[in-house]
Amino acid sequence: MKHRIRLPAFVACIGTAVATLQACGGGSDAPSAPSATFDCAALASAALGTHVKVTRSTRIEADTTRPTDPFTGAPVGEFLPAHCVVQGQINARTGRAFSADPVTRAVSVVDAPYAIGFELRLPKDWNGRFFFQGGGGLDGVLTPAFGIFDPQQGAATNALSRGFAVVSTDGGHRGTSAFDGNFGADQQARLDYAYNAIDQVTLTAKDVLQRYYGKSPDRSYFVGCSNGGRQAMIMSQRFPSYFDGIVAGDPGFDFMNAVSNTLADVKTLAAIVPAGQATPLGPDLGKAYSPADRALIGSAIVAKCDVKGRDNARDGIVSDPQACDFDPQADIPPCTGANDGSCLSVAQKTALAAMTAGGKTSSGAALYSDYFYDAGVGSPAWSVWKLDGIPVPLSPTLTLSLGLNQLAGLDGPGKVFSTPANPVFDPFGFDPDADPARFREFGRLADASSIDLSSFKARGGKLMIYNGNSDPLFSSKSIARYYQSLAAAHGGSAADFARLFLVPGMGHCSGGPATDGFDPLTAVQAWVEQGVAPDSLLAKAGPLTPWPGRTRPLCAFPKVAVYKGSGNLEDAANFTCQ
Repeated sequence: MKHRIRLPAFVACIGTAVATLQACGGGSDAPSAPSATFDCAALASAALGTHVKVTRSTRIEADTTRPTDPFTGAPVGEFLPAHCVVQGQINARTGRAFSADPVTRAVSVVDAPYAIGFELRLPKDWNGRFFFQGGGGLDGVLTPAFGIFDPQQGAATNALSRGFAVVSTDGGHRGTSAFDGNFGADQQARLDYAYNAIDQVTLTAKDVLQRYYGKSPDRSYFVGCSNGGRQAMIMSQRFPSYFDGIVAGDPGFDFMNAVSNTLADVKTLAAIVPAGQATPLGPDLGKAYSPADRALIGSAIVAKCDVKGRDNARDGIVSDPQACDFDPQADIPPCTGANDGSCLSVAQKTALAAMTAGGKTSSGAALYSDYFYDAGVGSPAWSVWKLDGIPVPLSPTLTLSLGLNQLAGLDGPGKVFSTPANPVFDPFGFDPDADPARFREFGRLADASSIDLSSFKARGGKLMIYNGNSDPLFSSKSIARYYQSLAAAHGGSAADFARLFLVPGMGHCSGGPATDGFDPLTAVQAWVEQGVAPDSLLAKAGPLTPWPGRTRPLCAFPKVAVYKGSGNLEDAANFTCQ
């Protein structure tokens, strides 16, 4: 069985907002065409203030360029329209950075250049709308501002091709990849990553729009997934007047507690790695469960929970995960001899149950959240974050796991998240009683867990959140609890300004046995510009799922997709939200 793997930290997914909006967007009720001269060169000398420097201003003719896949570099999607590409820097300065000796791995602190980098693409035929494309991982790279929002990269029209002006940012620093935390030696760089860069880039981009088109945007949207989803929620909580519509995908809103949880999982997995299966830096987590073990986990969950609660269709999708009563010890055959892929050891089942229940302190207190048992658990979209990882520059053959810094170059826990910074942090030595407090100190800057969205709501803002039920990093149970708390804080319901969509089978932002291809942008625009709130999103399964082309409705929480009892199981038309 194949499951498409995507690293969602780099994908975007949509924002929403309000129909009556002189508030956030700053413009008339209906978007109007600008009167731009398509003079890209003039932007290079625009007077944007002494703190802003334009480093590139290039004219791109229509039908000459296509977006590129961020992982393969291959062209995807349709050709782009005529537009200007503007790149620049805000608040350039010299700061401090960690530097490691490639041989001894001894860490020192050195001088390093910093600036908040941005890329802004300005279509010749502007639709009057502004689209901020959120970042991913630890940022540190300037992703092309195409406005890709569909989890299936290139499967739907990007925002730039729809006429949006699109901006992206590197988060205030540059690194070897989005897993490079050497900027953590510099406090201002930490602040830029936490929240300041998205603030400064928004203000600068809107200034450029005003100067270039002669008007402010009629509507403004923020779109992001993973760290970009965290940024999206930061916007709704700390900068409520900036955007009319915000969509936060698989958001790391309770970021630092999730980091602690993942480090607890590192220790849980390390304990069951067979003897002798190690990397130069520690146990090889990829050996904790074989590919056959992982497939067995997913199939066992489906066998137990495919038809549970409101889910009345045996279709390989756990539509109602809250009704799933899966128990690894009881529902997966125990190994009585060698593990041949048809069973799990008691230790493997205990570890799976522990990870799903969430990490704990030595006294049993929860570090973060529990998780759903879902069809995508064990799939490549799940194991890529827990077990096998992907090649990255700092350690191309080792394991990637959020928080597993030295093993894959994701330097966050020691270099960025820990206060004070600990650049030689050992993930296998994680202390669940002491380290979480060091992370939570940074969480005071970077987390986005406030339920006070009264200013955003009062200005007419709309918030859409989505999360994969098989996301091994950021729990759907956690975001559901956040949404319920948000509703309680706003009179018992938040549906008039905020909606949550849980995606069965989907991993972190995309992938897994899921209908993860959806177009929230159209739905968001309808909510923002016609006042039509999204009760469901039409979603499609990708080519590497068990059922390519299958469609399903993604239902606004707490509803789930329920089969009507007749008709083709592959067609969303035969399902309703209940």
